[in-house]
Amino acid sequence: MHGIKAIADALDLSASTVSRALNGVYGVNPQTRKLVEEMAQKMGYIPHLGAKQLVSNHSNLIGVFLPEFEPMVYAGYLDMFSPVQRELHKLNKDTLFFSIPFLNYPAQRLVECISSRRLEGCLLFSGFSSRHPIVQEAIRLKIPTVNFENVVDEHCSSVVSNDWEGGRLVAQLLLRNGHRKMGYIGGPPNVRCSVERYSGFVAALAEYGIVHEQRQIATGYFTGEGGADGAMELLHRNPDMTAIFCANDLMAIGAIAALSSCGVRVPDQMSIVGYDDDIYAAHTSPPLTTVHHQLEETSVMSAQLLQELLEGNYGRGVFIPPQLVERRSVRNLIDDDGRSSENDSHHR
Repeated sequence: MHGIKAIADALDLSASTVSRALNGVYGVNPQTRKLVEEMAQKMGYIPHLGAKQLVSNHSNLIGVFLPEFEPMVYAGYLDMFSPVQRELHKLNKDTLFFSIPFLNYPAQRLVECISSRRLEGCLLFSGFSSRHPIVQEAIRLKIPTVNFENVVDEHCSSVVSNDWEGGRLVAQLLLRNGHRKMGYIGGPPNVRCSVERYSGFVAALAEYGIVHEQRQIATGYFTGEGGADGAMELLHRNPDMTAIFCANDLMAIGAIAALSSCGVRVPDQMSIVGYDDDIYAAHTSPPLTTVHHQLEETSVMSAQLLQELLEGNYGRGVFIPPQLVERRSVRNLIDDDGRSSENDSHHR
């Protein structure tokens, strides 16, 4: 493998001219740049990334930040990450992947993740609110950022699934099927998507004159174990409950397993609805009714928004509509004459 000096000697150019040509610096004759690039390719020259960044002041590195969840949750994120990476490669951008523990991670370490790596842009997946240190640091440094939360700033755009509408769709489905006594298992209390899903759910219940009480709420932290514990907690507090809405599919799977272990059949005695439509949702027993994220559309839009910011445009927000996916984990409690048969589904 040859270096800059060898290329310069072969073309009878100065090393500085070759360096500027390879690093895309303004002022090099286009014909000379083409000759240098062709010779570099012929000689197998591989540029030093750090040096190129210093000369051009552009790293072409996009930091992709994910909150750290259970491995099964990552399956859904990876479904989204792959098309995001593909779209960024079309823009000649490389991705640097960061996995951030969701709770109790030192703020200073988060700041260093952004400021010390000369990131040209950031993609922040779910879990990073406007108050999160990563978001605050990206805004402070004026780094073009696309957030998968509803955060919009001069240098920050957002692409968000309409979680409020998704929660409303779940409540309407359960109400149409005769359910009136429903529990909810949410994620961490400070995570926007969990809050929005519950808000939409409660709003739809209120339209039917149903008040959702605190005893009908459990926190599962988006984990399978949390879903299992939450289901048992709700069952103990609400023995006449007929349905549970879980804020993600993993908690729904945990809830189904826990209910099954104590003899409560899904959906005969308890209906379960999840959220996300992760890759395993169609393969549970019974197959899980859930809310689908349009991952491909969201991924393409996130790359488009980032490109807009890199070109100097002001940040903007885009909402992606959710889609209800009905499988076999919800029982219809409506009799042929239109009456609810809620009492027949009681498990105690």
